[in-house]
Amino acid sequence: MSYVRNALDGTCVYFEDDAGEGAAVMLYGGILDSVELVRSSHIAKVLQALPDEFRLIYADHRGLGRSDKPHDVEAYAMPLRVADAVAVLVELGIDRAHFIGTSYGGRLCFGIGEHAPERVLSLVIGGQQPYAMNPNGPLARVVMEGVAASQTEGIEAFVKALEKFSGVRLPETQRVKYLENDPASVAAASNAMLGEGAIVKELRAWQFPCLIFVGAGDVDFLEQARHAADEIPNAEFLALEGADHLGAHLQHDVVVPAVLRTLRAASN
Repeated sequence: MSYVRNALDGTCVYFEDDAGEGAAVMLYGGILDSVELVRSSHIAKVLQALPDEFRLIYADHRGLGRSDKPHDVEAYAMPLRVADAVAVLVELGIDRAHFIGTSYGGRLCFGIGEHAPERVLSLVIGGQQPYAMNPNGPLARVVMEGVAASQTEGIEAFVKALEKFSGVRLPETQRVKYLENDPASVAAASNAMLGEGAIVKELRAWQFPCLIFVGAGDVDFLEQARHAADEIPNAEFLALEGADHLGAHLQHDVVVPAVLRTLRAASN
């Protein structure tokens, strides 16, 4: 197990390095997704089979998994979250990496593009956007309600809110890992995201390739993600038909080829 301390505030971050021979790829999941769950994602499994091309690195967001779990909203400011990712690269002696993030991890990727562009080979962002969050969006409302309930009923209230939103019970292995999370740190992270406003200034200045994919039924993020892709000079945008926020990450036949195309183009 490997840990590194954030140079800005001393927060301890857990990470794992598969030490492949290719270009570094850092992978981040959603607000409840620890390293174990990110490792088991379809995108990760595809890349794991290509160690000559990609060196996979996984890190727990601050607030979950084996990373420190501060309870103050201020501890989840985007510059601090970006500094967590940079600290891992510094520890490993890596100058630049591809970053892949879904949902909450996708928002972090936008933050990395803004605050640490010199560290970026490419960004792959699923189900997120870089502007202020709409508090009246369906998912935003579910998150707020789930966070409020979790403070008195425990983290399972947050998980149940997500299940109600998606209309399915999560797979048991995923659900068990979600229930290991600390409700106070998840609440702080969620409230920071919902209240932080826009996290980018000028997307037109970005010089690295980006892939942004969003479910066509994801009303919280679709149009803002599309707008972001229009602003970024070298961006590909995928609106995934028949998919909502959660379903977008399961359209492997469309997403995986686009991910490989983006990584390979930026690695050459």
